[in-house]
Amino acid sequence: MTEPQKKKVFVIAGEASGDLHGSHVVRKLVAGDGGIAACEVVCWGGDLMAQAGGRLLSHYKDRAIMGLWEVIRNLRKISGFLDQAKADILAEKPDLLLLIDNPGFNLRIAEWAKARGIKVHYYIAPKAWAWNTGRIKTMRRVIDKLYVIFPFEVSFFERYGMAAEYVGNPILEAIDQSLQRFDEQRGWDVDLTDELGGPAGVDAMESDKKVVLLMPGSRKNEVRGLLPNFVAAARKYNANAFCVVAGAPGLDADFYRQILLAAVDKGQLSQADADAVKVFFGATYHLLMQLGDGVLTGSVKSEWKGRGVALVASGTATLETALLGVPQVVAYRVSGFTFFMAKWLVKLRWVSLVNILLDRGLLQEHLQDVSPERLSGALTQLNLNKSNLEAGYQELRDLLVLPSGSSASDGVVRGITKVLYL
Repeated sequence: MTEPQKKKVFVIAGEASGDLHGSHVVRKLVAGDGGIAACEVVCWGGDLMAQAGGRLLSHYKDRAIMGLWEVIRNLRKISGFLDQAKADILAEKPDLLLLIDNPGFNLRIAEWAKARGIKVHYYIAPKAWAWNTGRIKTMRRVIDKLYVIFPFEVSFFERYGMAAEYVGNPILEAIDQSLQRFDEQRGWDVDLTDELGGPAGVDAMESDKKVVLLMPGSRKNEVRGLLPNFVAAARKYNANAFCVVAGAPGLDADFYRQILLAAVDKGQLSQADADAVKVFFGATYHLLMQLGDGVLTGSVKSEWKGRGVALVASGTATLETALLGVPQVVAYRVSGFTFFMAKWLVKLRWVSLVNILLDRGLLQEHLQDVSPERLSGALTQLNLNKSNLEAGYQELRDLLVLPSGSSASDGVVRGITKVLYL
């Protein structure tokens, strides 16, 4: 029997989270899924997609622009990115285009591709439920298949006449992969006990020593705006705290070091504060697992359990932190213009995904006012809210886990291969 000709899928993601979640899809497409012939995959993504077997044409770190004002200032550059993406798609002649999140860019590509007869699938839907429901009219016209990662999105898009499939949340898949890696290498990507000495080794004067996990975003302007205040808040919260930064993909240690040096020069931080900071890359989930409640990590143990809290920039990281059971405070700051426009455009009561999904204010959210005093006070209050926080985190897990145990990438791959091969 003649094997079917290998099909080509072109994948586009615009940031670190899209690269991560897209890499699971790429790996299964390249390897073949359920006996169906493998696909050739080319991508605009990142290192993880390339490692998964995709042929990388453009890296997201070269295209990352965040904030409304920042986008306006860089319109010419963004236009150049769009032109290059279109040229690459035309040159590659894919059988299907898979777009991941990043709607400001990807919906323009979808409209252009659909007009040229290219099948368009979209994974991690534009957050039209937050603002700009008017874009759904365009989505209905240019997207052939929409895969969503929050259960409520199915009924939301149906109200506007657009079919969507809930495939599960990709963070759960990333957690499973991190647990598998722990088993395979018989240890953590970064072991806090090795790096910090371990809580059992501190003397009586430091018996209350904690880890404050700092997650100040994945883009340079986010990190510059939040990291100094995050460090200062952590040290006000606990004078002996270890400040552990989950380094973002696409950034490097020198970038974080320069921010801390500048903060010391400006008097925002003491040298001791800066010296208390350790930055680790490629280990975010393993750091969270060592500090969290262990519900999703099963028998994996850590002596740091219960000795950590987190300061998290609003975004996907809030959901990751919640699913792995680490108490957190959410904070975010953007340019004055971006904040003004967001208040006018966004129709949500909360900004963190945790609060949005639960439809209540489980987490404290601090927007624009991210002073060390405000954030350190919020960290102290976490101890008063412990039982409520634990119950909310469990409710969140129950909401997102599929009864079938299927992963999000399984659902996306099934949808793609059904169109291409069946």
